[in-house]
Amino acid sequence: MILSLEAEGEEELTLDTIVERAGVRRGFARKLAHDLVRKGWVQRVGRGRYLLNPVRHGPEALPDADPLRVGSHLVRPYFFGYATAAELWGFLHQAGRVYYIVTPVRTSARPKHAARFRYVRVAPSHFFGLQQLQRRGSTLWVSDRERTVIDCVARPNLSGGPGGVVQIISRTREAISWDRLTKYLRKTGNRSLALRIGFLAEWIRPSVPLPRSWTNAWLPRPGDPWVPLGPARTYGRVGTRDRRWHIVRNVPDAVLLSEVERG
Repeated sequence: MILSLEAEGEEELTLDTIVERAGVRRGFARKLAHDLVRKGWVQRVGRGRYLLNPVRHGPEALPDADPLRVGSHLVRPYFFGYATAAELWGFLHQAGRVYYIVTPVRTSARPKHAARFRYVRVAPSHFFGLQQLQRRGSTLWVSDRERTVIDCVARPNLSGGPGGVVQIISRTREAISWDRLTKYLRKTGNRSLALRIGFLAEWIRPSVPLPRSWTNAWLPRPGDPWVPLGPARTYGRVGTRDRRWHIVRNVPDAVLLSEVERG
């Protein structure tokens, strides 16, 4: 059964599949699934769902240790986001031990794995900006470059901290579509994110001007509110003020430049 599924290109096994292919009752199918997990042929990724471990591992092998492949089977729909997406795009240097999975549905899937998976639940209206990538023979859903930038600026605690966010911005200046970024920002309805992105992009690479259409769309008016650069709960609300973007620079430069140099 396992060999035939892999030959057909299938990666998941369900109790219904065992019932159908083995010709057994559902209760016995559960016992077979338990035995397959114990012997290393599959690993449980959800209620009644199992991920096939590559047959080349053998019947007594350890479960598949690739966290990206395992994570891609834990919930539907999904995409890898935040620091995980930034690492997959090459915007962050180091791969973290936490893999961030964004989904609009509830899930309790907690596989036994050396890596830690963290689910970030979003409203269905905010489940957008994703695309497929091929990594290590697996097809993954990942937030696209523009959505990755927005998410990382919105939640630096899931993105390597302020230093990680600056690193991401410095590496995406020429890699993103600023028009698509504007479209996504309008969907989120969070103007403060545009102010942070605009400030950081100009601050970290002052020699490279932003597209004029971007600055025309997002530069604040004199009476607009001021926005703290980092989370006020962590860094307070005090700092020098950037009058161009109405940003309160409450994060020390040493923190912002911990991973990259200005230039």
